[in-house]
Amino acid sequence: MLDELAGHPHGDDLARVVHTAAFAAADERRTTLEGGLAELVDRAGLSAADAETRFGNVIRALERGTSEGAGSATRVLLATLLARGVALSPPEGPDAEGRVAEALVWLATYTSVDALTALDAALGERAAGLWRAVAALVRRADQGALPQLGRAGAIIAAAALRGSASPDARAEAAALVDEVRDPIVRSLLRDAASPGRRPSRAPGASAADGDAAGASGDEGWAEGDGRAPGRLAGELSPPPRGPVALVLLAATGILLAMHAARLAGRFLLRYRRPAAVEVSARGVTVRSRTELFGRTLREQETYIPVESLLRATREVRYPRLGLYAGLVALGLGTYLGVSLLVDGARAGSPELLGMGALVFAFGAALDFGLSHVETAARGRCRVVLVPRKGPGVALAGIERAAADAALSRLPRA
Repeated sequence: MLDELAGHPHGDDLARVVHTAAFAAADERRTTLEGGLAELVDRAGLSAADAETRFGNVIRALERGTSEGAGSATRVLLATLLARGVALSPPEGPDAEGRVAEALVWLATYTSVDALTALDAALGERAAGLWRAVAALVRRADQGALPQLGRAGAIIAAAALRGSASPDARAEAAALVDEVRDPIVRSLLRDAASPGRRPSRAPGASAADGDAAGASGDEGWAEGDGRAPGRLAGELSPPPRGPVALVLLAATGILLAMHAARLAGRFLLRYRRPAAVEVSARGVTVRSRTELFGRTLREQETYIPVESLLRATREVRYPRLGLYAGLVALGLGTYLGVSLLVDGARAGSPELLGMGALVFAFGAALDFGLSHVETAARGRCRVVLVPRKGPGVALAGIERAAADAALSRLPRA
């Protein structure tokens, strides 16, 4: 489409009209583009017939170029002409590039005109400065310093970086991944920085070029990536319980019922919760999904900034084996001891009373000893993340060396 519009007898004039109308709307924060359109058309010396293209009439497209009324053909036509207009008057210097980038992101967020997707085709290597400016906007919006764009603008800008084939856009995305905090923005930037990513189809590209371009490559995000530095792959498990809660749950039988239900779900319903954790110096991102019968029911992403992280530790595979064994010993010792004490009291036998007391004492002593034995199990472990607010997260089935390497990326208090 871009080549055909560039070859149109009035293509450049139409691009300048769209450029002026769109930037005026961005400056005035208008979501419609028809303001002052008649004057712009007269000044350019264009007629309605001059605005006819194979893709539609440009003037009529501007008149209905709102988010509510514009169809896909109108959006692509205006986006391509706006990118062409930017190419005809490219910004010079970082300040000008910043102003143009902010206007383009605002238009893409609040109107139907998204010229970001056509920048590479229209400007080629000259788009590098604009992509740097777009990345700076993402950074500032994520910090809350751009209320006029907000989170929606940051997401749109990150999606544009993701869709660009420019090496500069990919480099900026890779630099931003560890800086931004918004989980959606991080996900988009992570996909943009991926070496095997295929760029999204730009406006005007052929359908054959864009087949499967929307594939995000997220399938298998929790499998096979645990060897990457700072990335762990495993399965979500219940966070560790305190000794008091553990004893109460065990004494009431609730713990047994919970584990029985979990085992039934795992083997009868194929219930799984695969997860991946990415650790950086700025925080931890946990991506997980819930599966039932092999189908994904829900996907979730949680970001914990490092200043909100109370504790991040790895535990050996059976960190409370001593406590569990102690509970079993105490239960058996209490049952046998109390039984012998009752029988001895009924029979008036000092020997039975003594044996009961001895069994009870042995059970208590064994419980105390096993509760304080540190398990030194080798192999896999569990990573536990405890935020200052909210529930903790535990990821099981992690190699100890990988867990230590990932957690070492966090700054030490």
